[in-house]
Amino acid sequence: MVKHTKSVKGSLVKGVLENIPRESFERIADAIEKTMKGESGIYALYKNDRLYYVGLARDLKGRVKKHTRDKHAGKWNKFSIYTIKKAKYLGDVETIILRIGKPKGNDQLGRIPKLRALQKILVKEAKKKVKESKDAVKEAKEKVKESKEEDLRKRSRIKKTKKKTSRRTTRKKTKGKK
Repeated sequence: MVKHTKSVKGSLVKGVLENIPRESFERIADAIEKTMKGESGIYALYKNDRLYYVGLARDLKGRVKKHTRDKHAGKWNKFSIYTIKKAKYLGDVETIILRIGKPKGNDQLGRIPKLRALQKILVKEAKKKVKESKDAVKEAKEKVKESKEEDLRKRSRIKKTKKKTSRRTTRKKTKGKK
């Protein structure tokens, strides 16, 4: 029942069994026992097509079977199983699924240990960008101020030149008339 493809070397997920009706669990128990015995992985319980619960298990068959009799018993009607050979990744994979899917039957979302480290980096980078923006605005204001001052200097030179020119022409005109 667990699908194994030829190239599973290096793959995180080694086998898949998806959308199996709950009733099939009892009918094909022997086949499930053969294919899943000792397999670890992630399992998902569904109510129709909606994800209800996600869990991890070192013994998938036993864990799913347990959910046919516990507090989740009447709340799901399909299940999927994903076998993962490296059990050390189970918690991380489950946490990712819980955080994305937020299944109704799970009380906890799981913890990601290095989550704060990434947040610190993002905050630091955001502050850096804000500072750069403020510096750019300050620089732009300074350039505008310098430009205005330069305009004022040019205007005052033009006015002085006009005054000198107008006095000279007036003097020349007056001298010529005497």
